[in-house]
Amino acid sequence: MHLISVVLFTFYAVPFVLSAGLNEEFTWSRISFQWPEDSQLSSRFKQPRHRKTSENAPIFFDGETNAANVARRNSSNMPSQLSESMQVPSSIDYQYANNVPMGANVWKDKLFVTIPRRRLGVPSTLNYVPLSSAQKHNVPLIPYPSWNLNRFPDTSGSGENFVSVYRIAIDVCDRMWFVDTGIVETLGNRTTVKPHQIIIINLQTDEVIHRFSLPENVITPATILASVTIDTPKGSCGDAFAYFPDLAGYGLIVYSLRENRAWRVRHNYFYLEPMAGDFNIAGYSFQWNDGIFSVELTDIKSNGYRDLYFHPMAGTHMYKVSTRILRNEALATRTYHDDDFSIVGDRGPRSQTSTADIHKPTGTMFLALVNQNAVGCWNVNKDLKTLSVVAKDDQRMIYPSDVKIVGDKVYVLTNTMPRFLYGQLDYNVTNFRVWTNDVRSAIRGTQC
Repeated sequence: MHLISVVLFTFYAVPFVLSAGLNEEFTWSRISFQWPEDSQLSSRFKQPRHRKTSENAPIFFDGETNAANVARRNSSNMPSQLSESMQVPSSIDYQYANNVPMGANVWKDKLFVTIPRRRLGVPSTLNYVPLSSAQKHNVPLIPYPSWNLNRFPDTSGSGENFVSVYRIAIDVCDRMWFVDTGIVETLGNRTTVKPHQIIIINLQTDEVIHRFSLPENVITPATILASVTIDTPKGSCGDAFAYFPDLAGYGLIVYSLRENRAWRVRHNYFYLEPMAGDFNIAGYSFQWNDGIFSVELTDIKSNGYRDLYFHPMAGTHMYKVSTRILRNEALATRTYHDDDFSIVGDRGPRSQTSTADIHKPTGTMFLALVNQNAVGCWNVNKDLKTLSVVAKDDQRMIYPSDVKIVGDKVYVLTNTMPRFLYGQLDYNVTNFRVWTNDVRSAIRGTQC
């Protein structure tokens, strides 16, 4: 997802700091799954592994088999809890070291966890665990809405399986939205399996209710759509709009559900900020060039529209634009925007942010401050200089990857991503965490 120019390996020894703003809810040392029986999976997976032999043949990749992984784990005296949960069906390619959660969201009793296929051996890209689970550590993920829809290659022959999902959004109409990138991002072999596709699931019935393949005129060869935000006018689920930041193509894609149409918005504010591309996380120094990474919506204003805030990952400034502009294709795609877009301000040094979300009743934005191993907050009705740190931990909060507001609660996923990219994770210690708290409790004592 990032172009890296410099990586310096240094000893990681940072003093422990922790605020009381967020609490650990779920933790994982390594990701496992609630495995099905082989008989529950499509018979197409019983055939030998092979490479693509024709245009319509499924794609397989060489790599260690899960049988070898299980044998090695069972012979290495791994904890019995993990060993029992990792008895993998022979037809599933699973390599636990390549499964890193990227997104998290909540609906009723489901905590959804996404794992994009950035390496081999990811059995399922869209998953959940029961939020009420008594087990909070290393709880196995359950593919959603089914195993067969998450299998790669396709189990049905219809091309409807999910290839790779980064993050999801859940709207007020009990619908889940996401982009299936259709890309398997193995090292040195970025393979496009199918076009980018917007997918909507009815969470009440667990059924896919809508698919839309993004046309070539709204994407670029560099496009990476790693997050989505939904704008649903009050009382009108059919009039929803979706906003997809293109972090590597430096654009914003807008999709109208009613028109079943997408358009691309271009603006210089979507690019990286050249002086803010340096990161130092978990003892690794590197440069990233990610542009607009996530967008955040306020509540509906008196004019019937919302303000949309946005920021590049490689940047420290905050920007905004009214959805009145974005939801009108003619206004959104014009070549000169005059004062449509505005600079809110500079958050300050080392305030680079991956994702963020706004608690609409209070106007409080929570920000994943990746360069500080922290989560911040800012009330959008105040000066940007009032940005505060809600929670910080230089060992347990390495790389906050996703932030979501659900009702009056905030959820944050941290995944230790830089150590995975540039070093090696120790899968005998906790690497992945979901943090949560009530919004008002989380910001108590801050300027938010």
